[in-house]
Amino acid sequence: SKMIKVEEHKEPQHDLKSERYFSPKKLYLPLSQHTGAPATVCVQKGDVVDEASLLAKESGFISAQVHAPVKGKIVNIDKWYHPNLKKAQCIVMQPEGEKKKYTLAKDVESLGKDEILEIIKNSGVVGMGGAAFPTHVKLNPPKKIDTFIINGCECEPYLATDNRLMIENTQEILKGVEIVSKLIEPKEIIFAVEKNKPEAIRRINLTINTKKFNLPKIKLVTLNSTYPQGGEKQLILATKGRKIPPKKLPLDVGCLVHNVATCVAIYEAVCLGKPLIERLVSFCGGALVSPKNIWVKIGTTLRELFDEGILKFKTEPERIISGGPMMGTALDNLNYPILKGTGGFLFLQKATDWIEAPCIRCARCVDVCPMNLVPLEYAKRVKKEKYESLNDVNIVDCIECGCCTYTCPGKIPIGHYIKIGKAYAPKLK
Repeated sequence: SKMIKVEEHKEPQHDLKSERYFSPKKLYLPLSQHTGAPATVCVQKGDVVDEASLLAKESGFISAQVHAPVKGKIVNIDKWYHPNLKKAQCIVMQPEGEKKKYTLAKDVESLGKDEILEIIKNSGVVGMGGAAFPTHVKLNPPKKIDTFIINGCECEPYLATDNRLMIENTQEILKGVEIVSKLIEPKEIIFAVEKNKPEAIRRINLTINTKKFNLPKIKLVTLNSTYPQGGEKQLILATKGRKIPPKKLPLDVGCLVHNVATCVAIYEAVCLGKPLIERLVSFCGGALVSPKNIWVKIGTTLRELFDEGILKFKTEPERIISGGPMMGTALDNLNYPILKGTGGFLFLQKATDWIEAPCIRCARCVDVCPMNLVPLEYAKRVKKEKYESLNDVNIVDCIECGCCTYTCPGKIPIGHYIKIGKAYAPKLK
């Protein structure tokens, strides 16, 4: 598969031990933090709820629940800033009271597959590598899976949370892997990590070799640190040599891919009875006094982290990005909350001036597209608002990795046009 080499910018956050900020002043919990239909609110303004209690239920097959990250009061249910949707319906909580203690469940071994899936669904677990697809749906595939791939690549520049989890939470990751393995019974498990994470590789090797875990054949595969190595389709090609046909999914070639953070969330849901209410987030970039990796409650806003002095600006950032520089979204203020799928935020001291030149049809975007598409066509058709023709050029197969924008000499924000195009293209049946 085609890959590009991008500057990694992983220092210093790659080597920084994670910190915790679990005493937020206010939480903003969007009903849409996952692929699929937004959750349906099942609390009212004025209610006082316990930590981990259900706030919004899944609505439909592809959807996910939202839980209370703290004990507290529901002070509002209204529109608020959302990194991908600009503004979206949100449950606002005022924390009050003690943090809940979670204990290890005794009878995990005796749980059946359906019970495990039910627990994962009722814990609101979604894919934490960015796509936020509801995990209970992914773990109940309609076809037999022979290979389970654990994604520890984290190829997006700057971000360091998966690396820290592999170093600090190796046991929990493998416990999660054990649960997934019980559900889908793969013949083989592959733990895929990029070579720029030597400490993580060492920890995983040590842990796999303890033989403490009830797993089928498991092996660690180290891959070159190129971009987008962590994309599911790229990963399956690199580790198994299997190509996924257009409009098909990993399950169509017998593979299932889960990010390491999702494995930790699966472990916490099943073994601790803890829903997805906290996550590790990387805060990086030259505008910060010191970059950090912080465990935070879902719903914590960026503004609060600065107001409370957890993060400090060295200089006013020219650009704030939710996610990494390749696939992230630029934000216009600090009021945005951390979602289940948020791996990091980037505070850039200097941002590139995007003055768009005309397309010279140099085809660099075609050369680097890992999905073998023709990105310049999408930009051209979206600019002319020819949305109905986008499916003819397979826009659904675009993984929005940003390689096209990165290599375009005319600084055409092709990835941005693709996002618009996908929103307006007629939905394929």
